[in-house]
Amino acid sequence: MSFEQNVTEWYRNYLGRAPDKGGWDNYMGQLQRGRNIYEVAHEIQYSKEGREYAAKQAADAAARTRGAMADVRYHADQQVQRANNQLLALQNKIGGYEDRIRGFQRDIDDYRFRNNELQGQYTNALGQVQDWTNKANEFQKQSADWEDQFNQRTVDWETARDEAQRYRNEAVGRQLQGLRGGATAGGSNNTQGGGGTLASGRTGYRAFDDKAIEIEKNIQAESGALSSKGPVVQRIAARRPAGNQAQRQAQGQGGSGSYYASRFR
Repeated sequence: MSFEQNVTEWYRNYLGRAPDKGGWDNYMGQLQRGRNIYEVAHEIQYSKEGREYAAKQAADAAARTRGAMADVRYHADQQVQRANNQLLALQNKIGGYEDRIRGFQRDIDDYRFRNNELQGQYTNALGQVQDWTNKANEFQKQSADWEDQFNQRTVDWETARDEAQRYRNEAVGRQLQGLRGGATAGGSNNTQGGGGTLASGRTGYRAFDDKAIEIEKNIQAESGALSSKGPVVQRIAARRPAGNQAQRQAQGQGGSGSYYASRFR
């Protein structure tokens, strides 16, 4: 680098300006006379103007630094404020979530309580079902017992009915046989129109035989062994002629007719 370049560079770096003519000629002469370039540079840098320029540069640098720091601080404050705002928003959201969580917890507790109640009711219902099942089984057993008793009573009733029917048939047969033969309870052949037999051909006997046939038809129309109107034998006796009935009563209710009549009273 030449002397001209050195002097120009020193003025720009240390004084912040271009060399004036007086200073340029002075320092160029010294360098040409052999003065050390470092001494010339030191003299320019630490001259009064050089020190003032350096102080001004330092102040400007400090100001720029303070400005930069203030700008950094401002931006930092802005970021902190934004962060605080975001944190506050997050805290509000968290508070809302906490409230919802507490609400869910209350709902869960309520559901658990209701579930326990339902479980208790279900258990009670199961117990009642078991009780009613046991009662139903007991009722079913009693029903089966009553059905067995009913069936047995039915068999007994049918047996009694058959026996009564047999007695009725025997009684009716004997009564009809007695009526057709013209016999009375005492063994007499007397009728309302006089004594004799059906073979004699008398009108009274024939009329009495027609009456017996009518009685037999009425007997066959009966629905049971004993009707609500009284025994069949009593019905037969009631349809016989009055004179013959009186004669039979006078003779002491003898014969087979009194026996069967006593069976159905």
